[in-house]
Amino acid sequence: MLHRTLVEGRLTPMTETPFDPRQVLDLVADLLPVLLPDAELDPAGPIVKLRWSRGGLVSSAEVGLTELFDRCRQQPNHLWPRTVDDWLRAVVAEIGVATDEHLYGAVADRQRVTLRPQGWTASYDSVLAGMSVPFGRYFEIVFGIQSGPDWHRLTQVRRVMHGLHLPGSPSGLELTLNWLDGLVLQAVPGTPYQRFTRPGDQTIGLALVDHEKLLPDGGKGRGSVLALPSTDQLVVCPVDRTQDMQARVDEFARWVAKEHADAADPCSPGVYWLVGELLAELPVDLDRSPAVTLPKALKTPAWRRFLNR
Repeated sequence: MLHRTLVEGRLTPMTETPFDPRQVLDLVADLLPVLLPDAELDPAGPIVKLRWSRGGLVSSAEVGLTELFDRCRQQPNHLWPRTVDDWLRAVVAEIGVATDEHLYGAVADRQRVTLRPQGWTASYDSVLAGMSVPFGRYFEIVFGIQSGPDWHRLTQVRRVMHGLHLPGSPSGLELTLNWLDGLVLQAVPGTPYQRFTRPGDQTIGLALVDHEKLLPDGGKGRGSVLALPSTDQLVVCPVDRTQDMQARVDEFARWVAKEHADAADPCSPGVYWLVGELLAELPVDLDRSPAVTLPKALKTPAWRRFLNR
């Protein structure tokens, strides 16, 4: 399985004066009765104790303020009131999302993860940190909750609201990999490619994470060329030393670019080479010929192609 690690970034203060969390706590104490009148601030935690109800559903959670402190630590003091206000309003919105997610049954069992290009979470416009872990050099695994046809990105705050941080809670990654059991490679009509796909299922890219099981021969020999143009498909272009691999991969790159452009939920327009435990992105420039820069291992001299016909 390709290497994956969780990297926790540490933020460096931008303010010249020492950061005093008590000032942030004072702002939270002032705004909490307005935005979350049923909540309680515990400065010793520091945490906010949430309580909410909707219909017959009554829930509670304790949300830590470390994430808010980190955001304020990076800003001049005069921006803190707006930051605290935005953060608390986002927590209010998360309460609504969490409540809706409960309507579809056991939330823990509906955890899912999806594969996205590296940096996708950082570019997501939200004041609340999402749940994600890096996967290799090019991708990240993003955690979410499946609710009917919808998939909600899981934030650190909502994870606590659902109690998914508690020991013994099922792993969204393992649940998703189990969900992929039974996937079968399907031919892509009119091409030499094969793919794993379930239209609309954002978890299919995770087949790359479990490639040793789902693509047991994918990394053997000279490996495989593959792509994830959308979250609901992983496409494999076989390596065949009797064929002109330059022409085949150039055509594959053009096919991937179109699939990515037309996708309802695009993932990556890149073309990757899986060999052994190495996953390498191949340089692609569709405005040039050849369009893809192939490594030596995928190039087959003309005389060798002739002998192997």
